[in-house]
Amino acid sequence: MLRREISCGVILFLIGFPCLVVFVFFNLVLFYNLQEPEFSVTNAFLTQFTFDTATNQNLHYNLTLDITIRNPNKRVGIEYRDIQATAMCGHKTFALLSLGGGILAPFYQGHENTTVLHNLLVQGKQFEEAKLCKCKSETVAGVYSIDLQLALRVKARYGMSIKGKSNKVGILCNLLVPLTTFGTSIDGNGGEYCFNTTKCFNTKNFFPEST
Repeated sequence: MLRREISCGVILFLIGFPCLVVFVFFNLVLFYNLQEPEFSVTNAFLTQFTFDTATNQNLHYNLTLDITIRNPNKRVGIEYRDIQATAMCGHKTFALLSLGGGILAPFYQGHENTTVLHNLLVQGKQFEEAKLCKCKSETVAGVYSIDLQLALRVKARYGMSIKGKSNKVGILCNLLVPLTTFGTSIDGNGGEYCFNTTKCFNTKNFFPEST
């Protein structure tokens, strides 16, 4: 009886140990081969950017964005939540948009997948005249230099159930946006300026478990 129990234990060990080694190796490969998602602004339309001195120094602006997010990982999905977008001009914030309260719910992005956030609308907010003048001084031929900052939380998902740590990250996009209804602006030579797809930069490591 004792020999039979020992034999069963040895068999279970011989079966279980290789499985454990394979499982650990698989997870280590995933952790150390994680690639960060790629963010880019594929379209940006600034249809209004005017200062109204008659209405308590209000800046009237209307900025619409399409943001593309690509997950290059072959076996790892990514969860996104608590997304905030901040727009700055002349190094001053003129717009803050929270994308979690019904505008954009938390979402999951599968492996080797591309997600496009369409028509994110930024509009509203008070703006002092001095700040606006500084912004105007950095404007060339109707093209505004706008820094878009994204703050969000991400979490990697390995397979169906294993999840990584939740991490707060930042994305910076340096945009040159023409002021027009149609996405083009007349430059200094009489030609049209079109918005060019702009690649964004990560300001913090996405996956702390891979470092």
